[in-house]
Amino acid sequence: MKKIWMMAAALGLGIWLTGCSPAFVPVEDPSEPQTEERNSPETEKDDQREDLAFQPLSEEERRWIVTELESFDGDHKFSDMDPEKAASCGGEIRDAYDFVGRETENGYGYVLGFRKGKEDPLKDLSIYSIDDVIEAEKWNEDESIFEKVYTFENVYEMYYTEAKDVLFFVPSGMEESEELRKAFTYSLCDGDEGVRYLETVKERGVRMSPPEDGGYLTVRRFEAAEVLEEYIPLTEDQEKEITGSDEIIDPVMYGIDGITYTASQEIYESENPDPDEITVPALRIAEEKCEFQTVGTEDMKEITSAELEVIPISKELEKEKGLESKDSADVEADSEVVGISETLQDPELLKRLEEILSGASFDEAKECPYNGILTLTKADGTQITVRLASDGCDSMVYGSYSFYQAAGDEVAEIWYMFPEVKAELVK
Repeated sequence: MKKIWMMAAALGLGIWLTGCSPAFVPVEDPSEPQTEERNSPETEKDDQREDLAFQPLSEEERRWIVTELESFDGDHKFSDMDPEKAASCGGEIRDAYDFVGRETENGYGYVLGFRKGKEDPLKDLSIYSIDDVIEAEKWNEDESIFEKVYTFENVYEMYYTEAKDVLFFVPSGMEESEELRKAFTYSLCDGDEGVRYLETVKERGVRMSPPEDGGYLTVRRFEAAEVLEEYIPLTEDQEKEITGSDEIIDPVMYGIDGITYTASQEIYESENPDPDEITVPALRIAEEKCEFQTVGTEDMKEITSAELEVIPISKELEKEKGLESKDSADVEADSEVVGISETLQDPELLKRLEEILSGASFDEAKECPYNGILTLTKADGTQITVRLASDGCDSMVYGSYSFYQAAGDEVAEIWYMFPEVKAELVK
């Protein structure tokens, strides 16, 4: 996995990568008047740094990136695509990029576009997918509407780094390898955290998308403030152990849809197991492979200390939850507040905390920003995690994926037990 670090480092030094984006469907019609934050002097300085820092990757480095990405996709065997077919994905900007296309015999394929020089034909353009057609657009002269600049006619899907130095295309008429595309995003767009996550994917033997063949477990768990979905391929012996066990786990322990089982064709035909019936062996595998933590109300006792930390919410999650415009929440979600924490050791408050947490009722999943990470240390030294919503939502997450509902304003009461954190959030 050292190669992944080297891949990201090579790209990071050669070109500025600050995140990945898909070609997306805009919330508003781009033909209607909109406003956009204009470039500041700081942004212009960043642009100058980008121009000075840019160095195109060599053919060897590009091929090496292709090899590393494909190492994550064991379901498909790729070979080189016809160069003209690959370059056609670039459309009107094809001369500004070098293209590497790869495809399989059964219709999967992708194309990587590497920008050749400092001149960036996509600079300051917004890329949209409208009626299944991907277009790059810019503001008109009076900044009232977007005008089309380029159309990518031979492309079904498109992803790109924020600097648009590296483009990822799925050509029209071809299938996307989800595993490979996610490897692209994590390794080239999500910085050190993304690279570290990919390391664990290979070390743990899990996948980021469902395998095409064989049985597997789907495991959903919170990582930071967002839900991470992973897939554990199962051997025939593991499947037989799972289906052969009579020890059924109560869904309260792992949360509704926290763990699901998809049987292989052979097991499905012979035993037709219930995918929502999770047995002890399945839970054990999820714990071993995904560090899945089961926590219930019965665990909320003998708490000796509690630490509450507020972690940032991604911009994507803010938009999804509609948090960027919130201004009247009991406790505002603020992605700019990073690393704030406070420890509670007052015996009376800890006792009250136990009462609230042990009295909560099991609930279904809620769409809340769970970026308040409450780490509880018990008398025996073990630690359990509870996630609190920072927007006034009275829902909580115990362990990895069990949702609980508190009574009345009890979640707000927990926030008030940590006055320093709350004071920072409501500034």
